[in-house]
Amino acid sequence: MDGNGGPVLHRAADAASLAVAVAQAVEAALREALAVRGRATLVVSGGSTPVPMWQRLSQSDLDWTLVTITLADERWVPVDDPASNESLVRRHLLRNEAAWARWVPLYNGMATPQEAQPTVEARLSTIAWPADVVVLGMGGDGHTASWFPGQVMDASWQAHCAAVDTPRAPNVPAPRMTLTPRTLLDARHMILHLTGADKEPVLARALTPGNTVELPVRRALHESRAVCHVYFAP
Repeated sequence: MDGNGGPVLHRAADAASLAVAVAQAVEAALREALAVRGRATLVVSGGSTPVPMWQRLSQSDLDWTLVTITLADERWVPVDDPASNESLVRRHLLRNEAAWARWVPLYNGMATPQEAQPTVEARLSTIAWPADVVVLGMGGDGHTASWFPGQVMDASWQAHCAAVDTPRAPNVPAPRMTLTPRTLLDARHMILHLTGADKEPVLARALTPGNTVELPVRRALHESRAVCHVYFAP
């Protein structure tokens, strides 16, 4: 689906081969950034889907000391909580060669993301934006990062990050800190990585431009600075 600069869909037979394809795409984009600018910024999303991709990417022969990694969003829970995205990143991506990368977490231990937002904003301002690569996922409700259906993005969403209240089920019942569309959609390379036959009908709808309040993932697919490459396996 690459007509008129729209999203490009890459299908794989299974999640394992898809993880290899995404890891290769991310590595190539990071290598390009390092060659052109001497540094690279990678933004990743949590959940179980990217874990095999991270494990492969962590072995890439790059100068990881020049790579900064952060999250697209974080559930506001301690790092030792099973729902923590940071915990997943530390266990599966910040290892092997990638252990040398600079890690910029979103969670900082403060009571609420609303209270923490100014401090996290200052931390994010130390990153070289725009991101070279953003890898997003998609929930069954069409959310991506912590942009949820029906959400009102007020003036606070003009910063790099915004606090988000606890979303509706079946999402994990925890408030969030998310990077904003202003931050993520400016990436030089945009990737959407998802698996599961149950998500295919939602993806099919989202690939058609339309209401982004109903399906926030449409922002990544149709409003990003770069063409969004969608990697999907049933």
